[in-house]
Amino acid sequence: MMEKQHSRKFDHKILCRRRAHHGNPKHRSYRAIMLMLVMAISLSACSQAVPESTDRIISPVNMAVPAAGTWVLERRLADDITAVSDADDSLTGEKVCFTHDTMLYGGQIFTGISYKIRRVNVHEYFLHKNWEILKNLNYENNEIFVVNVYSKDSFLFEFIVDSNDEKIAVIDDRYYVMRKVSDDVGGIQAVTAQDTMASEAQEAIAQKQPVRSGLLLGVRVPVQTSDGLGDYRYGTYWISCINGEIRPVLYADDIYLPRMDGFWKLLVEKKMGPQGVEDTLRAFKVTNTSSKARPRTSEAGFENVSARMETRIRRAIIYVGNDYACVENTIYDTASDNAGAVYEKNLRTLPVDNLMNVDGIKISDMAGENGTMAMENAITEVLVNSGYEGIVILDDDEQQKNFALYRKTGHWFFKGRIDPDRQGNLPYMDFNLNLIPPSDMVAYDVLHVPWKEMKDKLPNAVDIYTSPNRDLAVVLTRSHILLYSIDGKKLADEPLARILLEEGSAVIMAEWSLGEYVSRWEQSFMKNNQTRVVYDGTGGSVADTD
Repeated sequence: MMEKQHSRKFDHKILCRRRAHHGNPKHRSYRAIMLMLVMAISLSACSQAVPESTDRIISPVNMAVPAAGTWVLERRLADDITAVSDADDSLTGEKVCFTHDTMLYGGQIFTGISYKIRRVNVHEYFLHKNWEILKNLNYENNEIFVVNVYSKDSFLFEFIVDSNDEKIAVIDDRYYVMRKVSDDVGGIQAVTAQDTMASEAQEAIAQKQPVRSGLLLGVRVPVQTSDGLGDYRYGTYWISCINGEIRPVLYADDIYLPRMDGFWKLLVEKKMGPQGVEDTLRAFKVTNTSSKARPRTSEAGFENVSARMETRIRRAIIYVGNDYACVENTIYDTASDNAGAVYEKNLRTLPVDNLMNVDGIKISDMAGENGTMAMENAITEVLVNSGYEGIVILDDDEQQKNFALYRKTGHWFFKGRIDPDRQGNLPYMDFNLNLIPPSDMVAYDVLHVPWKEMKDKLPNAVDIYTSPNRDLAVVLTRSHILLYSIDGKKLADEPLARILLEEGSAVIMAEWSLGEYVSRWEQSFMKNNQTRVVYDGTGGSVADTD
């Protein structure tokens, strides 16, 4: 589908160029030529095609401010889930002002303003947002413009421009119709300043209560093995914050998983099968006794870092939630002369309650008919784009199981996989599924610091998780875990803590606790695991010596 989009945009650009040159005699003045070039890159003419919608950025000239003047948030767009009246919404009636270098909002004046405009696919943009809002928008070719407003490179504000030039402000996952009331920006500063003082007083009262957030962060760490195939081991970090202060950060082996009925452990064990060693997943509820021993089966006696030379099935955990785990199965061809020859690689989503006895659930079990349609449409598209459109899926049930969750731009997404011949002769292909993971699979998947804001501040960051309390952000680079306090929708200037992260580590679980549950989770984590301190709360990572 992306290749087709590129083709259409490329043809469109050529057409625009042809129009630009049509009827232009050679003697036309230099000024006229420059005028045509400016028109060619403006929003109303032909834009340059780029690979990803998030990168389709157009920086307008300051004189052409996307929404210059004074605007009022006239009304909130209601939906079937969170319908409210304008009278019950505190932001209705709020005014916003834009000039080429200044923005006035919430009683504050922001300077050093810049604007970035993105042309995005409307379905991709709303994938992790409120789908009901689409009923209120007009969009041609499934595209809209998204305008991000920055102050000295810090994100401030976002609004949508649809095909009818309707402007919709996006504030804390709420959507407001913006109506222009004046081309002037003066005369409202005093009123908005009073509103700000009142809101700050209320916030100060609320902050007298302790704010507590805790996170169980599960990771997968690659290790070398004597058979040369590589393996993984797993661990869990306990991270907590009380009133903006980071408590000691702890680490324990294996995945320590909170569930509705208490805490569980998730292990990957080795067993001898008919054709070689096989990885198996096992989950069990902890007993909350004083014993910290890890019950393991001893059928083959293998640990995660194995010494065997023949492996049949290697299973890598790529996601763990309250009720489901996603794995990538690598099935090796033990009959081949090449010890590392791969027979098949597939994805599976498994219920935690029945990891060893279920081959995987189908996408229709998670998302019903919508899941089936999303899988079928995505497979058709990927086969056409790859040139394999003549291939027929012989085992539909098997294909329906070939999906999992993966992490991208601060959210969990569904990913499917197709193996055209299941013999290893043709490469497998991954594709995105246009589905939002249901709440019983991903309980919390909200970012209170925009991805763009985080990347602007920390270009080397690869992921971010934010507390539902909006007090703590956990940012990952390839070498460290960085803990930041959150100021509005921005990261603080400096991290609260910096923790060394083992090379190649990947997050597979992020479970938040709030309030009084933070101390309970910490006590359970320490009681049922052999923990070690990786950050002592006084300044630096215990293991970080650089």
